[in-house]
Amino acid sequence: MNPMRLLIAVGVLAGLAGLVYWSEENPPAADDEKTPIVELKADDVQAVTVERPGHDTIAVERGEGDKWTFAPPLTIPADNSAVGLLLNNLTPMNADRVVEEEVTDWRAYGLEGEAWALRVDVKAKKDEVEKSYRVMFGNDTPTGAGVYVRLDGDPRLFTVFNHVKSSFEKEVFDLRDKKLLKLDPNKLSRVTVNVGSRSIEFGKSGADDWQILKPAPLRADNFAVGDAVRSVQNAEMVSALGEGEPAGKYSFERPAVTVEVVDEAGAHTLTIAKGPDEKHYAKSSDIEGVYEVSSTLPEALDKPVEDFRNKKLFDFGFVDPASVQVRDGETRLTIEKRDDKWVLTSGSDRELDSEKVQTLLDDLRGLSVKTFISDNEADQARYGLGTPVIEAEVVQANGGGTEKVTITTPEVERVYGAIPGQPSTYELEKSDVEGLRNNISDLAKPPEKPADSAVEGS
Repeated sequence: MNPMRLLIAVGVLAGLAGLVYWSEENPPAADDEKTPIVELKADDVQAVTVERPGHDTIAVERGEGDKWTFAPPLTIPADNSAVGLLLNNLTPMNADRVVEEEVTDWRAYGLEGEAWALRVDVKAKKDEVEKSYRVMFGNDTPTGAGVYVRLDGDPRLFTVFNHVKSSFEKEVFDLRDKKLLKLDPNKLSRVTVNVGSRSIEFGKSGADDWQILKPAPLRADNFAVGDAVRSVQNAEMVSALGEGEPAGKYSFERPAVTVEVVDEAGAHTLTIAKGPDEKHYAKSSDIEGVYEVSSTLPEALDKPVEDFRNKKLFDFGFVDPASVQVRDGETRLTIEKRDDKWVLTSGSDRELDSEKVQTLLDDLRGLSVKTFISDNEADQARYGLGTPVIEAEVVQANGGGTEKVTITTPEVERVYGAIPGQPSTYELEKSDVEGLRNNISDLAKPPEKPADSAVEGS
């Protein structure tokens, strides 16, 4: 090997080793320090005004309870969350870099006189001292990645990333409260949905429990009703129509959907109509005007009553009940939970296989409606429910109440069920009832006796 090349290689390696050692001993200074243009906290800000040539001026003020409102002459409420996002790039506003420490001619940067592209005025109260700030955004930087910025009264020229400027490029609609109904979601008591000639009324019967009140008192599916109610609670405008738009243009005399919601403050009404452009528009009792709404809102409400009915016959959840009584013809079982064991109290307190009992409970939880047959209690006898073959009663733990279901024989093509004291007759899935019957039979079987031990001969 050429000795000269070897010496050069050794020298290069030595130099690299020295550089590594030096860099480890002298790490570069962390570039975490940001240069603040406006140094504020969100709680300091009392008012913000945003101006853009060719656009409406936006002015919001902090009101009672830290709620933001638009400054006069606007009287519409502001959206606290939207204003909060606006403040994110203001409290604080940090520079990407400082271009010059002292500028005397701002024209080259679009920051002189009325040449600015966007201006933000801030009124703040910091340490009980009122202060005002004016930030101007000018031309884009040559690379297009940022924009020049100046703070009124500060000689320095800054740049910030484009997203900082764009965060202030809002219209009044962007910052307004878009909720169509002013509801207290924790105080709702009744919701009525009218679609054409169909009317469904829901009543709140507990913290999260709903009941169908009209067209008849019926058990409700809390999840289905809850989804529909949330769609009304969260109903928002997609756009606001100009003042003076004729209401008749949107056929509010023959609305597609009308919803009335009652909370502690009283009744709130939302009327939805379909316009000639196939879009949906709404009027609210809580705010003036006509607003476009998403078509998903009427779709969430335009459903038959069956979609809101509870299709499960038993309501007990996945907490083990205190006891279960089941009857299939002449077979009757009473099962109780004692400590961590299940015992057959109708069979000399014989301990049962817990897995088999859990299978029985799952079968009861799984009993569901295939078809809603009738809501006239007098019809139950016609379907064989006057003399049911299968009965099941569940006593919930900790005084949670008792539930009972009666079922016709699964030995025919169609199987029916009912809840005593309620008028509805349901057609059930035959396979579900057959599975329940098999598990009742399995639990009723006496335990197998152990085989006699063989006696060894002498």
